[in-house]
Amino acid sequence: MFTPTPLLPLILLGLTPLTSGAPTTASSSDDCDLSPRAATYWQPKPNSTLRWDYSLAQGPTTGFKASDGSSSSTVDVWGLDLFDTSKETIAALQKQGKKVVCYFSAGSYEEWRSDASSFPKSTLGNNLSGWAGERWLDVRASSVRSIMTKRIALAASKGCNAVDPDNVDGYNNKPGFPLTQTDAVNYVTFLADQAHAKGLASGLKNGAEIVSRVVGKVDYAVNEQCVEYGECASWQPFIKAGKPVFHVEYPKGDDVNNNKAVSAATKKKVCQNAGAKGFNTIIKNMNLDGWIQFC
Repeated sequence: MFTPTPLLPLILLGLTPLTSGAPTTASSSDDCDLSPRAATYWQPKPNSTLRWDYSLAQGPTTGFKASDGSSSSTVDVWGLDLFDTSKETIAALQKQGKKVVCYFSAGSYEEWRSDASSFPKSTLGNNLSGWAGERWLDVRASSVRSIMTKRIALAASKGCNAVDPDNVDGYNNKPGFPLTQTDAVNYVTFLADQAHAKGLASGLKNGAEIVSRVVGKVDYAVNEQCVEYGECASWQPFIKAGKPVFHVEYPKGDDVNNNKAVSAATKKKVCQNAGAKGFNTIIKNMNLDGWIQFC
C-alpha cells in the first residue's frame, strides 16, 4: 500500500558508493543489539535502544532533525523500498554497521513496478481502497508465488539483510478472492522459507489475527498503528519469543505530512502504550518520507 517516489542520489545521502553490494559483517555494539542469533541469516533480538526508520519514500537521509531533536543519523535498522534502493546504497549503509530491511508488497499488484506485467490477469483482484494503482492478489496462485520468489532473489542480490512483505492480510479485506487466515499463514510461511533459503530474515507485516500461528516461523514483526487500533497486545508473542516488533504510528493522520513534531500528549500516548511494551516504536508521516520522531 505504498506508492514510491524516486530516492535521493547516493551522493546526496552522504554515503560512499562501494564496489560490491554484498552484505558486510559489521561489528555492532551490545546496546544496538544487531548481532545475529544464528550464522545463516540475521535474526534480530528485542532491544529498546535499537532505532529503526521506515523511509520508503525518501530513502536513507541523515540530515533532517525534528523539532524535538530526533534525527535519522542514529538509525540502526533501515526499512527501505526493495525496487527503489540501489545495491550500492545498501552496501554503504552496512559498511556503517546498519541493517537493511527491504520492503515489497507480497499481497498486492502495483502497476508501476518493473515486474507488473508478469502477473496473470486471473490473479488480480479488487482495488485496494485508498491506494491508486493497486489490486489485491490471489496469493494462493503458483504464478504469484513464483514472482515473489524472484523478488526475494532480487533482495538477496542487492544484499538486503531481510525482507518486509506487505499486504499479507487480504483475508481481512475484500480482495475479490475467498482468502482465509489459513491462506495467509501458508503464504507467510512460504515467503519466510524462501527468504531463509536465500540467507535473509523475513517478517510479518500487520495481520494481528495470525501472529500466534506464524511467530515461530518469521524473525520479527512490522506493525502499523496498533496504538490507534488498540491491538498492540496482540503482538506481544513476538517479544516473548525473543523477536522484535518494529512499530510505527501515524498520529498526524492520512493527509498531514510535515516536519512538525507531534504534541507531548500525543507522543506520550504512542510511546507509553502499555500494550506496546518492548516494541521499537517510531512516529512518522503517513507518506513515509524522511521525517521521524523517536520514542
